[in-house]
Amino acid sequence: MTQPRLVAEEGEPDLFAELRRGDILVHHPYDSFATSVEAFLEQAARDPDVLAIKQTLYRTSAQESPIIGALIRAAEAGKQVVALVELKARFDEQANITYARALEEAGVHVAYGVVGLKTHAKASLVVRREEGGVRRYAHVGTGKLQPLDREALRGHGPAHRRPEIGADLTDLFNLLTGYSRQREYRRLLVAPHDLRPKLLDLIRRESARAARS
Repeated sequence: MTQPRLVAEEGEPDLFAELRRGDILVHHPYDSFATSVEAFLEQAARDPDVLAIKQTLYRTSAQESPIIGALIRAAEAGKQVVALVELKARFDEQANITYARALEEAGVHVAYGVVGLKTHAKASLVVRREEGGVRRYAHVGTGKLQPLDREALRGHGPAHRRPEIGADLTDLFNLLTGYSRQREYRRLLVAPHDLRPKLLDLIRRESARAARS
């Protein structure tokens, strides 16, 4: 099913207008992958006001991927497009190499992650020109970007426009593409730097609250 906030009375919804109203949480496979994650990137690829799209790609699909197609169309339309392709995704190495070549041929800036680490992050960042300035929209999720597996996909994630998340993802993509050595973030927990210690801090905090109650 389509997440209720992504249903339009006529035609397709304006996802950017909907996100300006507030965060949207989707949970796969109960919420449609095609009308949420895919639609977000496809709409961004077509939108003349979108300046840039940045996307991590860990495990996609052995067949034609709508997400890869959207990134290629965006690059061909003159948008700045960055794709982080994880070549060490087990069993999908060949597919990811093929996708990386196709993306590079279309003009996408393809990066392959941080040496010695495997990038599992599922993240999308869209930079859009709007009245009053530039605004960032994002999707952060779990699971896989595999549309052919969406009936069996287990994952969830919010799509939002909160400035601190957009800023964190900008910093994260700068790290993944080799432009920075970022170690601290505003809201995101990023391994291997702060995910484990901050999760342990949160567990201790909740344990202390439970002990007091």
